[in-house]
Order: sequence, then C-alpha cells, then structure tokens
Amino acid sequence: MRKSLYLLIALVCGTVATVMANQWLKAQASGQNTGSTTEIFVATVAIDIGEEITPERVRLEQWPSDRVPQGSTGDLEVLKKKYAKQRFYVGEAIMPVKLMDENWTTVPKGYRVVALKANDVTIANLIQPGDRVDVLAYFAKSELIPQSMSKTVLMGIRVYALDGDTERRAGEDRAKNLRTIQLLIHEKDTDAWQYAQELGRVRLSLGSDADYSTEDGSNQAGREFLTWLEDHRAAEEQAVLEKERLRREQEAARATQPTVAETVKKRDENGFSMFKMTEGRMVEYWIVPGKLPVRIGEVGGENDTPVEPIGEAADPEATVDATTDGEEDYGYLTGENSPLYQPPGSFSGKGATAQ
Repeated sequence: MRKSLYLLIALVCGTVATVMANQWLKAQASGQNTGSTTEIFVATVAIDIGEEITPERVRLEQWPSDRVPQGSTGDLEVLKKKYAKQRFYVGEAIMPVKLMDENWTTVPKGYRVVALKANDVTIANLIQPGDRVDVLAYFAKSELIPQSMSKTVLMGIRVYALDGDTERRAGEDRAKNLRTIQLLIHEKDTDAWQYAQELGRVRLSLGSDADYSTEDGSNQAGREFLTWLEDHRAAEEQAVLEKERLRREQEAARATQPTVAETVKKRDENGFSMFKMTEGRMVEYWIVPGKLPVRIGEVGGENDTPVEPIGEAADPEATVDATTDGEEDYGYLTGENSPLYQPPGSFSGKGATAQ
C-alpha cells in the first residue's frame, strides 16, 4: 500500500515536470522564431595585438540583433589586411575600430626604433602607441648653424611604444610617469635623427596620418633637413678654405717683402744712420740729405717693421732745397723743430753718431 502511494506521487511529479519543460521549450522556440538576428564576425581563436585578421581566425555567427555590439561587421572585405590594435578573445565580436591598417607593434624591415626622454616632451601625456608625431629640433647658433632657429626634422613618425609597451591603454591603465618614448623611423632617416639629437634639442608635436615618405622610403622632411644641413656645412668649409687661402697669400707676401734696411738702401745709398733716445729706448733713423728721416727700428728690437717717415708727409717729387750759393740746406735738422731735437738734460753723452 505504501509503495503504491510513493509510485503514484513520483508519477504525478514526473508528469508535471515533463509538461512544464515542454511549455518552456515551446516558449523559447516561439521567441527565437519571432526575434531577428544579425550575422557578424567573431574570433575563433585568441588574437593578440599586432596579429593580422585572417579568415582562419574569424567566423560568421548569428547574434540577436539587439545584442550585436555597435560597430561589428559581417563584411570580410572590411577586415582584410587589418591588424589587431588590442587583444580579442574567443567568441568576441571583431570591430574595425579596434583594428589598424599597419602593424606598428613589430619593427618592419628597413625601420629602426629610436628613443628620447619623456621629460623632454611636453605632449607625452597626449600620445599613445600608434599615434603619429612630428619631430622638431631647436638649434643654437654655431659654426655649422648660421643662426638660432627651430627646424622640422621628421614628419608623420609613428609612436612605437611608451616605456617599451606597444599596447594602447586608456583611463587608469595608462602609465603615470613615463620615462622614454620610442619612435619608429626609416633606416634612411637615422642620420637626420642623430644630427638633430647631437646638434639641437629634440621636441615632438602631434602629427597627421598623411604619407610623407619619398620614393626610397625615407621621410620627405628628413631629406630636406639633411639637404639644409649639408648646404650650411659646405658653406662653412668654403669659408674655412677661403681664410686659409688668404693666410697663405699674406705669408707669401711677407716672405717676399724686403727688410727695412734693404728698402732704405734701395731708396738711396747716400744716406746714413742716426740714433735717438726716446722714452728710454734707442731708435735708429736713416737720414738722406734733402728727405725726411726714416725710422729703421728700435735698437735690440725687431728691425723689419714697415718703413714709416717721421713728421708731416712730404711731396715724393720734392728735391733738396738749395741755398743762394748752390749748397744743400740742412737747417731742417737743427733747432727745436727738428724731428731729432732732444730737450736739454733728457740724454747725457753724445746724442747721435753718424756712420
């Protein structure tokens, strides 16, 4: 009797559960049939930053239209040749806004990664890996730089990483105290970068996504900067060569210039030497009758100084004055007006010696 009662209760409970399950399934089936769906691409495997979006890594999946993330797509053409800008997990919807056209997280062939201190960059808190910046430099006037100026060195350069981290971060995940900023530049632009670092103070400004590359892959601004630098270097070398040429010409002219004694003798061999004490120094003069005395030089000093006549300039065509009886007049060498006049008491002994 008791067993029969238990069996009856179990049978009733099973029947009720079966009926309720069937009703629930019918309700779910009815809801699915009445709701719309949208086909979007989702990740079939985990896709890391910098990895390319390929057909093997994604698949189409039906999602309820009201649950499709905004920006999702079901067009494979939109995803071709794109790279993940952030990590995608299995089953996550692939959104183009989270993709990039080129993979800046790895160093492409022909490129180099360079770094500068974040403390020198005023926009360090505004940039993220993948952004483009312009490289500027301030140059102080020097032998190579004609005047103090700011010059654009490179344009549209990709920010490769911040403190070595290539992932874009937002909000609280962003680094608070950056130390270094890494840039991705073409190998042909390394000279422009090095010159800017060594000759000036490098700065960054936010740049555009425009393409500034030349036919050989280098940066257009970098090529113009190197040309500008080379022009000034060539001008400086030319100026140095010109100074050296003038110096050699002056040395050659001095080497061929006759000494004072030779010059005096060449002028007139009939002259004679005379000495005068001036301010404690013995000075030699060359005396030629009828002409102004010529200073030879200081006794015991250098005697190859240029010949300088004393007194007022004389007419080069002038001849000696003659007295009424035809004799030469040497009166200009006597008296207080004579260039050889020595006040009394200023020199003891014989004032002049003729040779």
